[in-house]
Amino acid sequence: MRNFRPKVVCSLAVSLFLLLGGCSSSTGLVKAGGNVFAQSEIHRLTQDPENVTHYKPMSIQEMTPLLPSSLQSRIKQMDKTKLPFPVEKETAYLVSFSSGSEKEIRHQLQLTYGQHSEVPITEDFFVVRMTETDENPLAHVKPSASGLDSFGNVMRVEPLTDAITFYHHIITTNSSYVYNFYNYDDKNHAVNLIVTNAHEMEFYDQGILYHLAYHTGSNQLDPTLHDQMVALAKNLISVRS
Repeated sequence: MRNFRPKVVCSLAVSLFLLLGGCSSSTGLVKAGGNVFAQSEIHRLTQDPENVTHYKPMSIQEMTPLLPSSLQSRIKQMDKTKLPFPVEKETAYLVSFSSGSEKEIRHQLQLTYGQHSEVPITEDFFVVRMTETDENPLAHVKPSASGLDSFGNVMRVEPLTDAITFYHHIITTNSSYVYNFYNYDDKNHAVNLIVTNAHEMEFYDQGILYHLAYHTGSNQLDPTLHDQMVALAKNLISVRS
């Protein structure tokens, strides 16, 4: 059983970045230090990402016009009133990486909705992560007959549409899979990973792997809360180019 304390994972590339300095591009994006890559512990990408490059996070509004068209067409302003906590900060993280035998450049976008806190790993949050990938890592996932995952937590598998299957892991015990998401270290000008646990939702749609997670400080099974978050996930499906 996995029972752990949340922690911050720092990149090995921070020192090198401080020597070289951040690089500004003509697109308005500024490179940041760090070579970490966030992905699901439950359903990992079929090929390991390489040549990971981070950009300094911005507000979602500032980042949107700078995104690659493949991601820009999928982004939508979140209705914050539908989240189960007051949102005080919204941050967008853009990552580029290469994948596959041809080392094609891909992108990953993380949208973080949270609260101001000196200790971000304990606050409430909602994170939407979109990763470009040709292969669906969820394609061969089979739900357990018990409706539970390896830790005894609830695992729901249901259709979002006729073509999209939705995987929802709801924590109901003291142990769970590890969840990680990006956080910016202002002192070192680098992106690192916050490692914690969270309720997680995943689905694949037209070349994008969606990984959503939310944390509200409770492991109680709250049908209203979880249905509310599923409704937000379904809203993302309507964002099409």
